Amino acid sequence: MRIAFFTDTFYPQVNGVSNTLSYLSRYLQARKIEHVFFAPDYGFDSDECAGLPVTRFKGFCPIIYPECRIAFAPLEKITGLLADFAPDVVHIVTELSMGLVGLRAAEALGIPVVMSYHTNFDKYLHFYHLTYFSQALWHYMKWFHSFALVNLCPSRDTLESMKRRGFKNLGIWSRGIDLDRFSPSHFSSELRERLGARGKTVFLYVGRVSVEKGLDVLMQSIRGVNETHGDRVQFWITGDGPFLKEIASLKLPNVVFTGEKRGAELAQVYASADAFVFPSGTETFGNVLLEAMASGLAPICTDSGGVTDYTVHGENAFVCRYRDSGSLSRAILDLLDPQLRGRIRQQALQTAKSRSWDSIFDSLMLHYGSAALSLPARRQADIHKS
Repeated sequence: MRIAFFTDTFYPQVNGVSNTLSYLSRYLQARKIEHVFFAPDYGFDSDECAGLPVTRFKGFCPIIYPECRIAFAPLEKITGLLADFAPDVVHIVTELSMGLVGLRAAEALGIPVVMSYHTNFDKYLHFYHLTYFSQALWHYMKWFHSFALVNLCPSRDTLESMKRRGFKNLGIWSRGIDLDRFSPSHFSSELRERLGARGKTVFLYVGRVSVEKGLDVLMQSIRGVNETHGDRVQFWITGDGPFLKEIASLKLPNVVFTGEKRGAELAQVYASADAFVFPSGTETFGNVLLEAMASGLAPICTDSGGVTDYTVHGENAFVCRYRDSGSLSRAILDLLDPQLRGRIRQQALQTAKSRSWDSIFDSLMLHYGSAALSLPARRQADIHKS
């Protein structure tokens, strides 16, 4: 089988989608399944890009999300490249420039299309005061996804949301975790010492530092916690983004900004904290929460979005009301109890251990196989000859 992917986000940009595609590529390479990614050119590479089969196209940075690239990919060139590669299936990962040109090329060549949905755009529009685009956005999204044989959602919560909006042909493509990369074994007492965490309970946030992640609510919660327990806790913010300057300007005394971390450094940051606090309610899955669970942290999350698929309040997480700073503060204070934190931590670790990438991708391959069967007989014969 051959698979072509079209995505508007890819390494070296780091997010849940690019991480997932990287793990998927390694899985496909191990099984000698030919594949290629059509993705934006970011102007530089990183270690994570090594060995990934990708064809890139230059573009520009959108104002509201400068880490991204909107690529310019000529349809004629894309169609030619796709015809030469002759995939059994085209998987369109995102709906913007690369996704749209990939859809047009696949339709022109008669190649079956699988799509996935990764971003709660309507919630993002709310945080950037662009809700007047919402109706036009959903009209476009429903049109775009109508071409897919199956539209894969990362969580049951996302699937139900799309079903309510009238999307068809829905399925689940969940997420897994690399238990070698993210593990309690990466704990570093030296890192805690260097960051001034001796004798303190460390609550970690990892992700894009932006308003839609609920970090304004987290800052309010920290202020509430600091009124009574500020000397017992420390908060690490790991990541970068447009909201960083604003929250750094608050100068909260027990908040440490580590900057963006990758690879072994990121795994060490995770494992060296005590608990994970994730105030976002815009996630379609929430990869970082699963990474924290695998790293041995007791997690705090909200009752909104894809994280609700695999968290149970009081068992493997503390689940707070979305955008409720008081609820979040109480959860932080509760997890100062080492016995309670240890019990939640153990259940969270078991949750992570039950979600292997191989089983997730095995299920995805079944979707690809079903899609490939829809190829016209003449097209299948041409592919098998090549």
